Amino acid sequence: MRLSHEDVASFVETQLSVWDLAKRNYDALVNVERRHVTLGDLEIGIQFNPARMVSTGAKIDKEAIKARKCFLCCSNRPKEQMSVDIVPGWEMLLNPYPILPIHLTIASAQHRPQDHVPSDIVSIAETLPGMAVFFNGARAGASAPDHLHMQAVLKDELPLLRLAERIHPSERKGIMLSVESGLDLPWLFISGVVSPDKSGHATLAAGLHAGGPDPEGNLRDPESVNSFFWIADDGLLRFVVVPRIAHRPGCYFRTDIMQRIISPGCIDMAGLLIVPRESDYRNITKEEIAAIYSEVALPSR
Repeated sequence: MRLSHEDVASFVETQLSVWDLAKRNYDALVNVERRHVTLGDLEIGIQFNPARMVSTGAKIDKEAIKARKCFLCCSNRPKEQMSVDIVPGWEMLLNPYPILPIHLTIASAQHRPQDHVPSDIVSIAETLPGMAVFFNGARAGASAPDHLHMQAVLKDELPLLRLAERIHPSERKGIMLSVESGLDLPWLFISGVVSPDKSGHATLAAGLHAGGPDPEGNLRDPESVNSFFWIADDGLLRFVVVPRIAHRPGCYFRTDIMQRIISPGCIDMAGLLIVPRESDYRNITKEEIAAIYSEVALPSR
């Protein structure tokens, strides 16, 4: 099954027609403020989105998760929330707290932890051409680390993916580190172009399982990655992996005027920093933003 942009838009429209909470939050996107700063070779969007406080401020410690019902399990979802069986074992849902006008959650039909990038992310990316399917590791921005899930937005909305396509031409199949291109960025990412042959299988395996090497040369914890998979306009499968070293930056935990309620996940690491508190949106500086990225991801130098 392949879902066209029209199919997805129809699903969103149908869902919004019966779910008041989601409709209010999607309508509110019209008034979302966004400004930009340039960090080296990437223009970062800073988006003031108060509705995302639900995710950004989520308590993710074991006690808090144990005390709440899993909102991704079918039995606990709002009665208005619809689902589509997108590939076997996975359900497509509308994210009721959107960052972008089309924002989907792809949840496992079974309750299991967010402990690895599922290989089904490839099938889902193939089912949703034109969209980027992404995975927040349990220690890399996930607000529901107890239930395996992915999300999806239009791929062209994410600056880092556009940059990866520019610096990693499709003719160069395989893996490329962002530092190889001489990019000026505060954090490192891994780009992959998967060819339809045996070498492509090795590339894909690296994208699914590697979070990048630590200083001792060992693979990093698979729960500490942000991963994106999408089908490029030329039909090739691409991915970007951002190895993480922290779930949240130090400024998140401060108790003075320098506190910033920012909890970077995939979309933030892809160049769209989500800020749910107005004072942070007004006051955060370019230097603070660069420091946040440097604290939560592997530095590029």
